[in-house]
Amino acid sequence: MNHRLLRPSALALLAVTLSLTVPSLKAQEKITNKGVKKRVALMLSAQDAATTLTDMMAGRMAFHAGKARAARRVLIQTSSSTSRRFKKPHQDPQSNARPEIWTYWTDFSSHAEVSKQAAKQLNVYSLNGLHRTLPNVLHSCLSCHERFRIEPNEFITH
Repeated sequence: MNHRLLRPSALALLAVTLSLTVPSLKAQEKITNKGVKKRVALMLSAQDAATTLTDMMAGRMAFHAGKARAARRVLIQTSSSTSRRFKKPHQDPQSNARPEIWTYWTDFSSHAEVSKQAAKQLNVYSLNGLHRTLPNVLHSCLSCHERFRIEPNEFITH
């Protein structure tokens, strides 16, 4: 799939899919493992940044280069921290992390690196630049989630 050619409607679908990872506050409160809580916080930070950028791109929010740069920084930081946050196989009944993360650690780490590179390549200086580069970031997130995350529901998260 050439994700550079995604139309706004396809991008909106990607954004909605990413938004399904938001756990309810009740579900977050039920997580007892500190490692899992840190992973959830990391993923929610990334999701908030991606939501800001998709809202700008979709016209739900006015494009603001400063806010876009801040969201880019968050995405770079979160993708840079992903492998570290998942290195230990913390478990919690509310976790959405598949055990395959630790079985196929090299593949998982590669996904995190692809996400980091996509985030670094985000062009947040113009709306057109965002249109060209944000689909790569969203695609990298979804690619990892498809492989390493259990299908979320309202009670389970990362």
